[in-house]
Amino acid sequence: MIKTIIFDIGGVITHSDFKAIYSGFAERIGIPPEFVIEYHKIHLDDLLLGNITLDGFWTDMRKAGGNPNLDYAKIWIEEGVKHRRVNKELLDIIGQLRKHYSVGTLTNLTPLRELIDLEMHLYSHFDFSAFSFREHVKKPDPAFYELALKRARTEPEEAIFIDDKEQCTIGAEAVGMKSILYVYPDNAKLLLDLKKLGISIR
Repeated sequence: MIKTIIFDIGGVITHSDFKAIYSGFAERIGIPPEFVIEYHKIHLDDLLLGNITLDGFWTDMRKAGGNPNLDYAKIWIEEGVKHRRVNKELLDIIGQLRKHYSVGTLTNLTPLRELIDLEMHLYSHFDFSAFSFREHVKKPDPAFYELALKRARTEPEEAIFIDDKEQCTIGAEAVGMKSILYVYPDNAKLLLDLKKLGISIR
């Protein structure tokens, strides 16, 4: 019997134009957009695993020529919110699911994206969460899924994991969870896939 449903966030709950975020941020602090875009390409794993902190990122931006007198966090949040769409219909579905199931989020997350998520109060829609940069492990590492299951107090066969990346749904299945590959923003297909697994919105 399913007790827990776990969602990814980026590409499922939200859809962000990261190139626009990086470019807008760079232009406002006075450095070339290409620098911030390339920085994320090179350092994405370190950001996702928490090896680069917020303070470390701000320091690197100042070293690259960013205006030291600006509030980088405020600018980042403003650009992030401006260039992001939220799947509000899915949040409504999650609200319905929470009446009958424990619903959490397991996501590969940078401290920079967390700033935007917090500004938008996304985590208030979940009963529990697991973030890669805080746990220093990321999908599809089995340890990350197991951590989320432990946090949910749920056995693998009692959980469904929903993600927009196939390697991550395969990772969930490898530890014994059921999975759904989500295509943004096709919530009708998601409801059908959930129904096939015995889950209905009522």
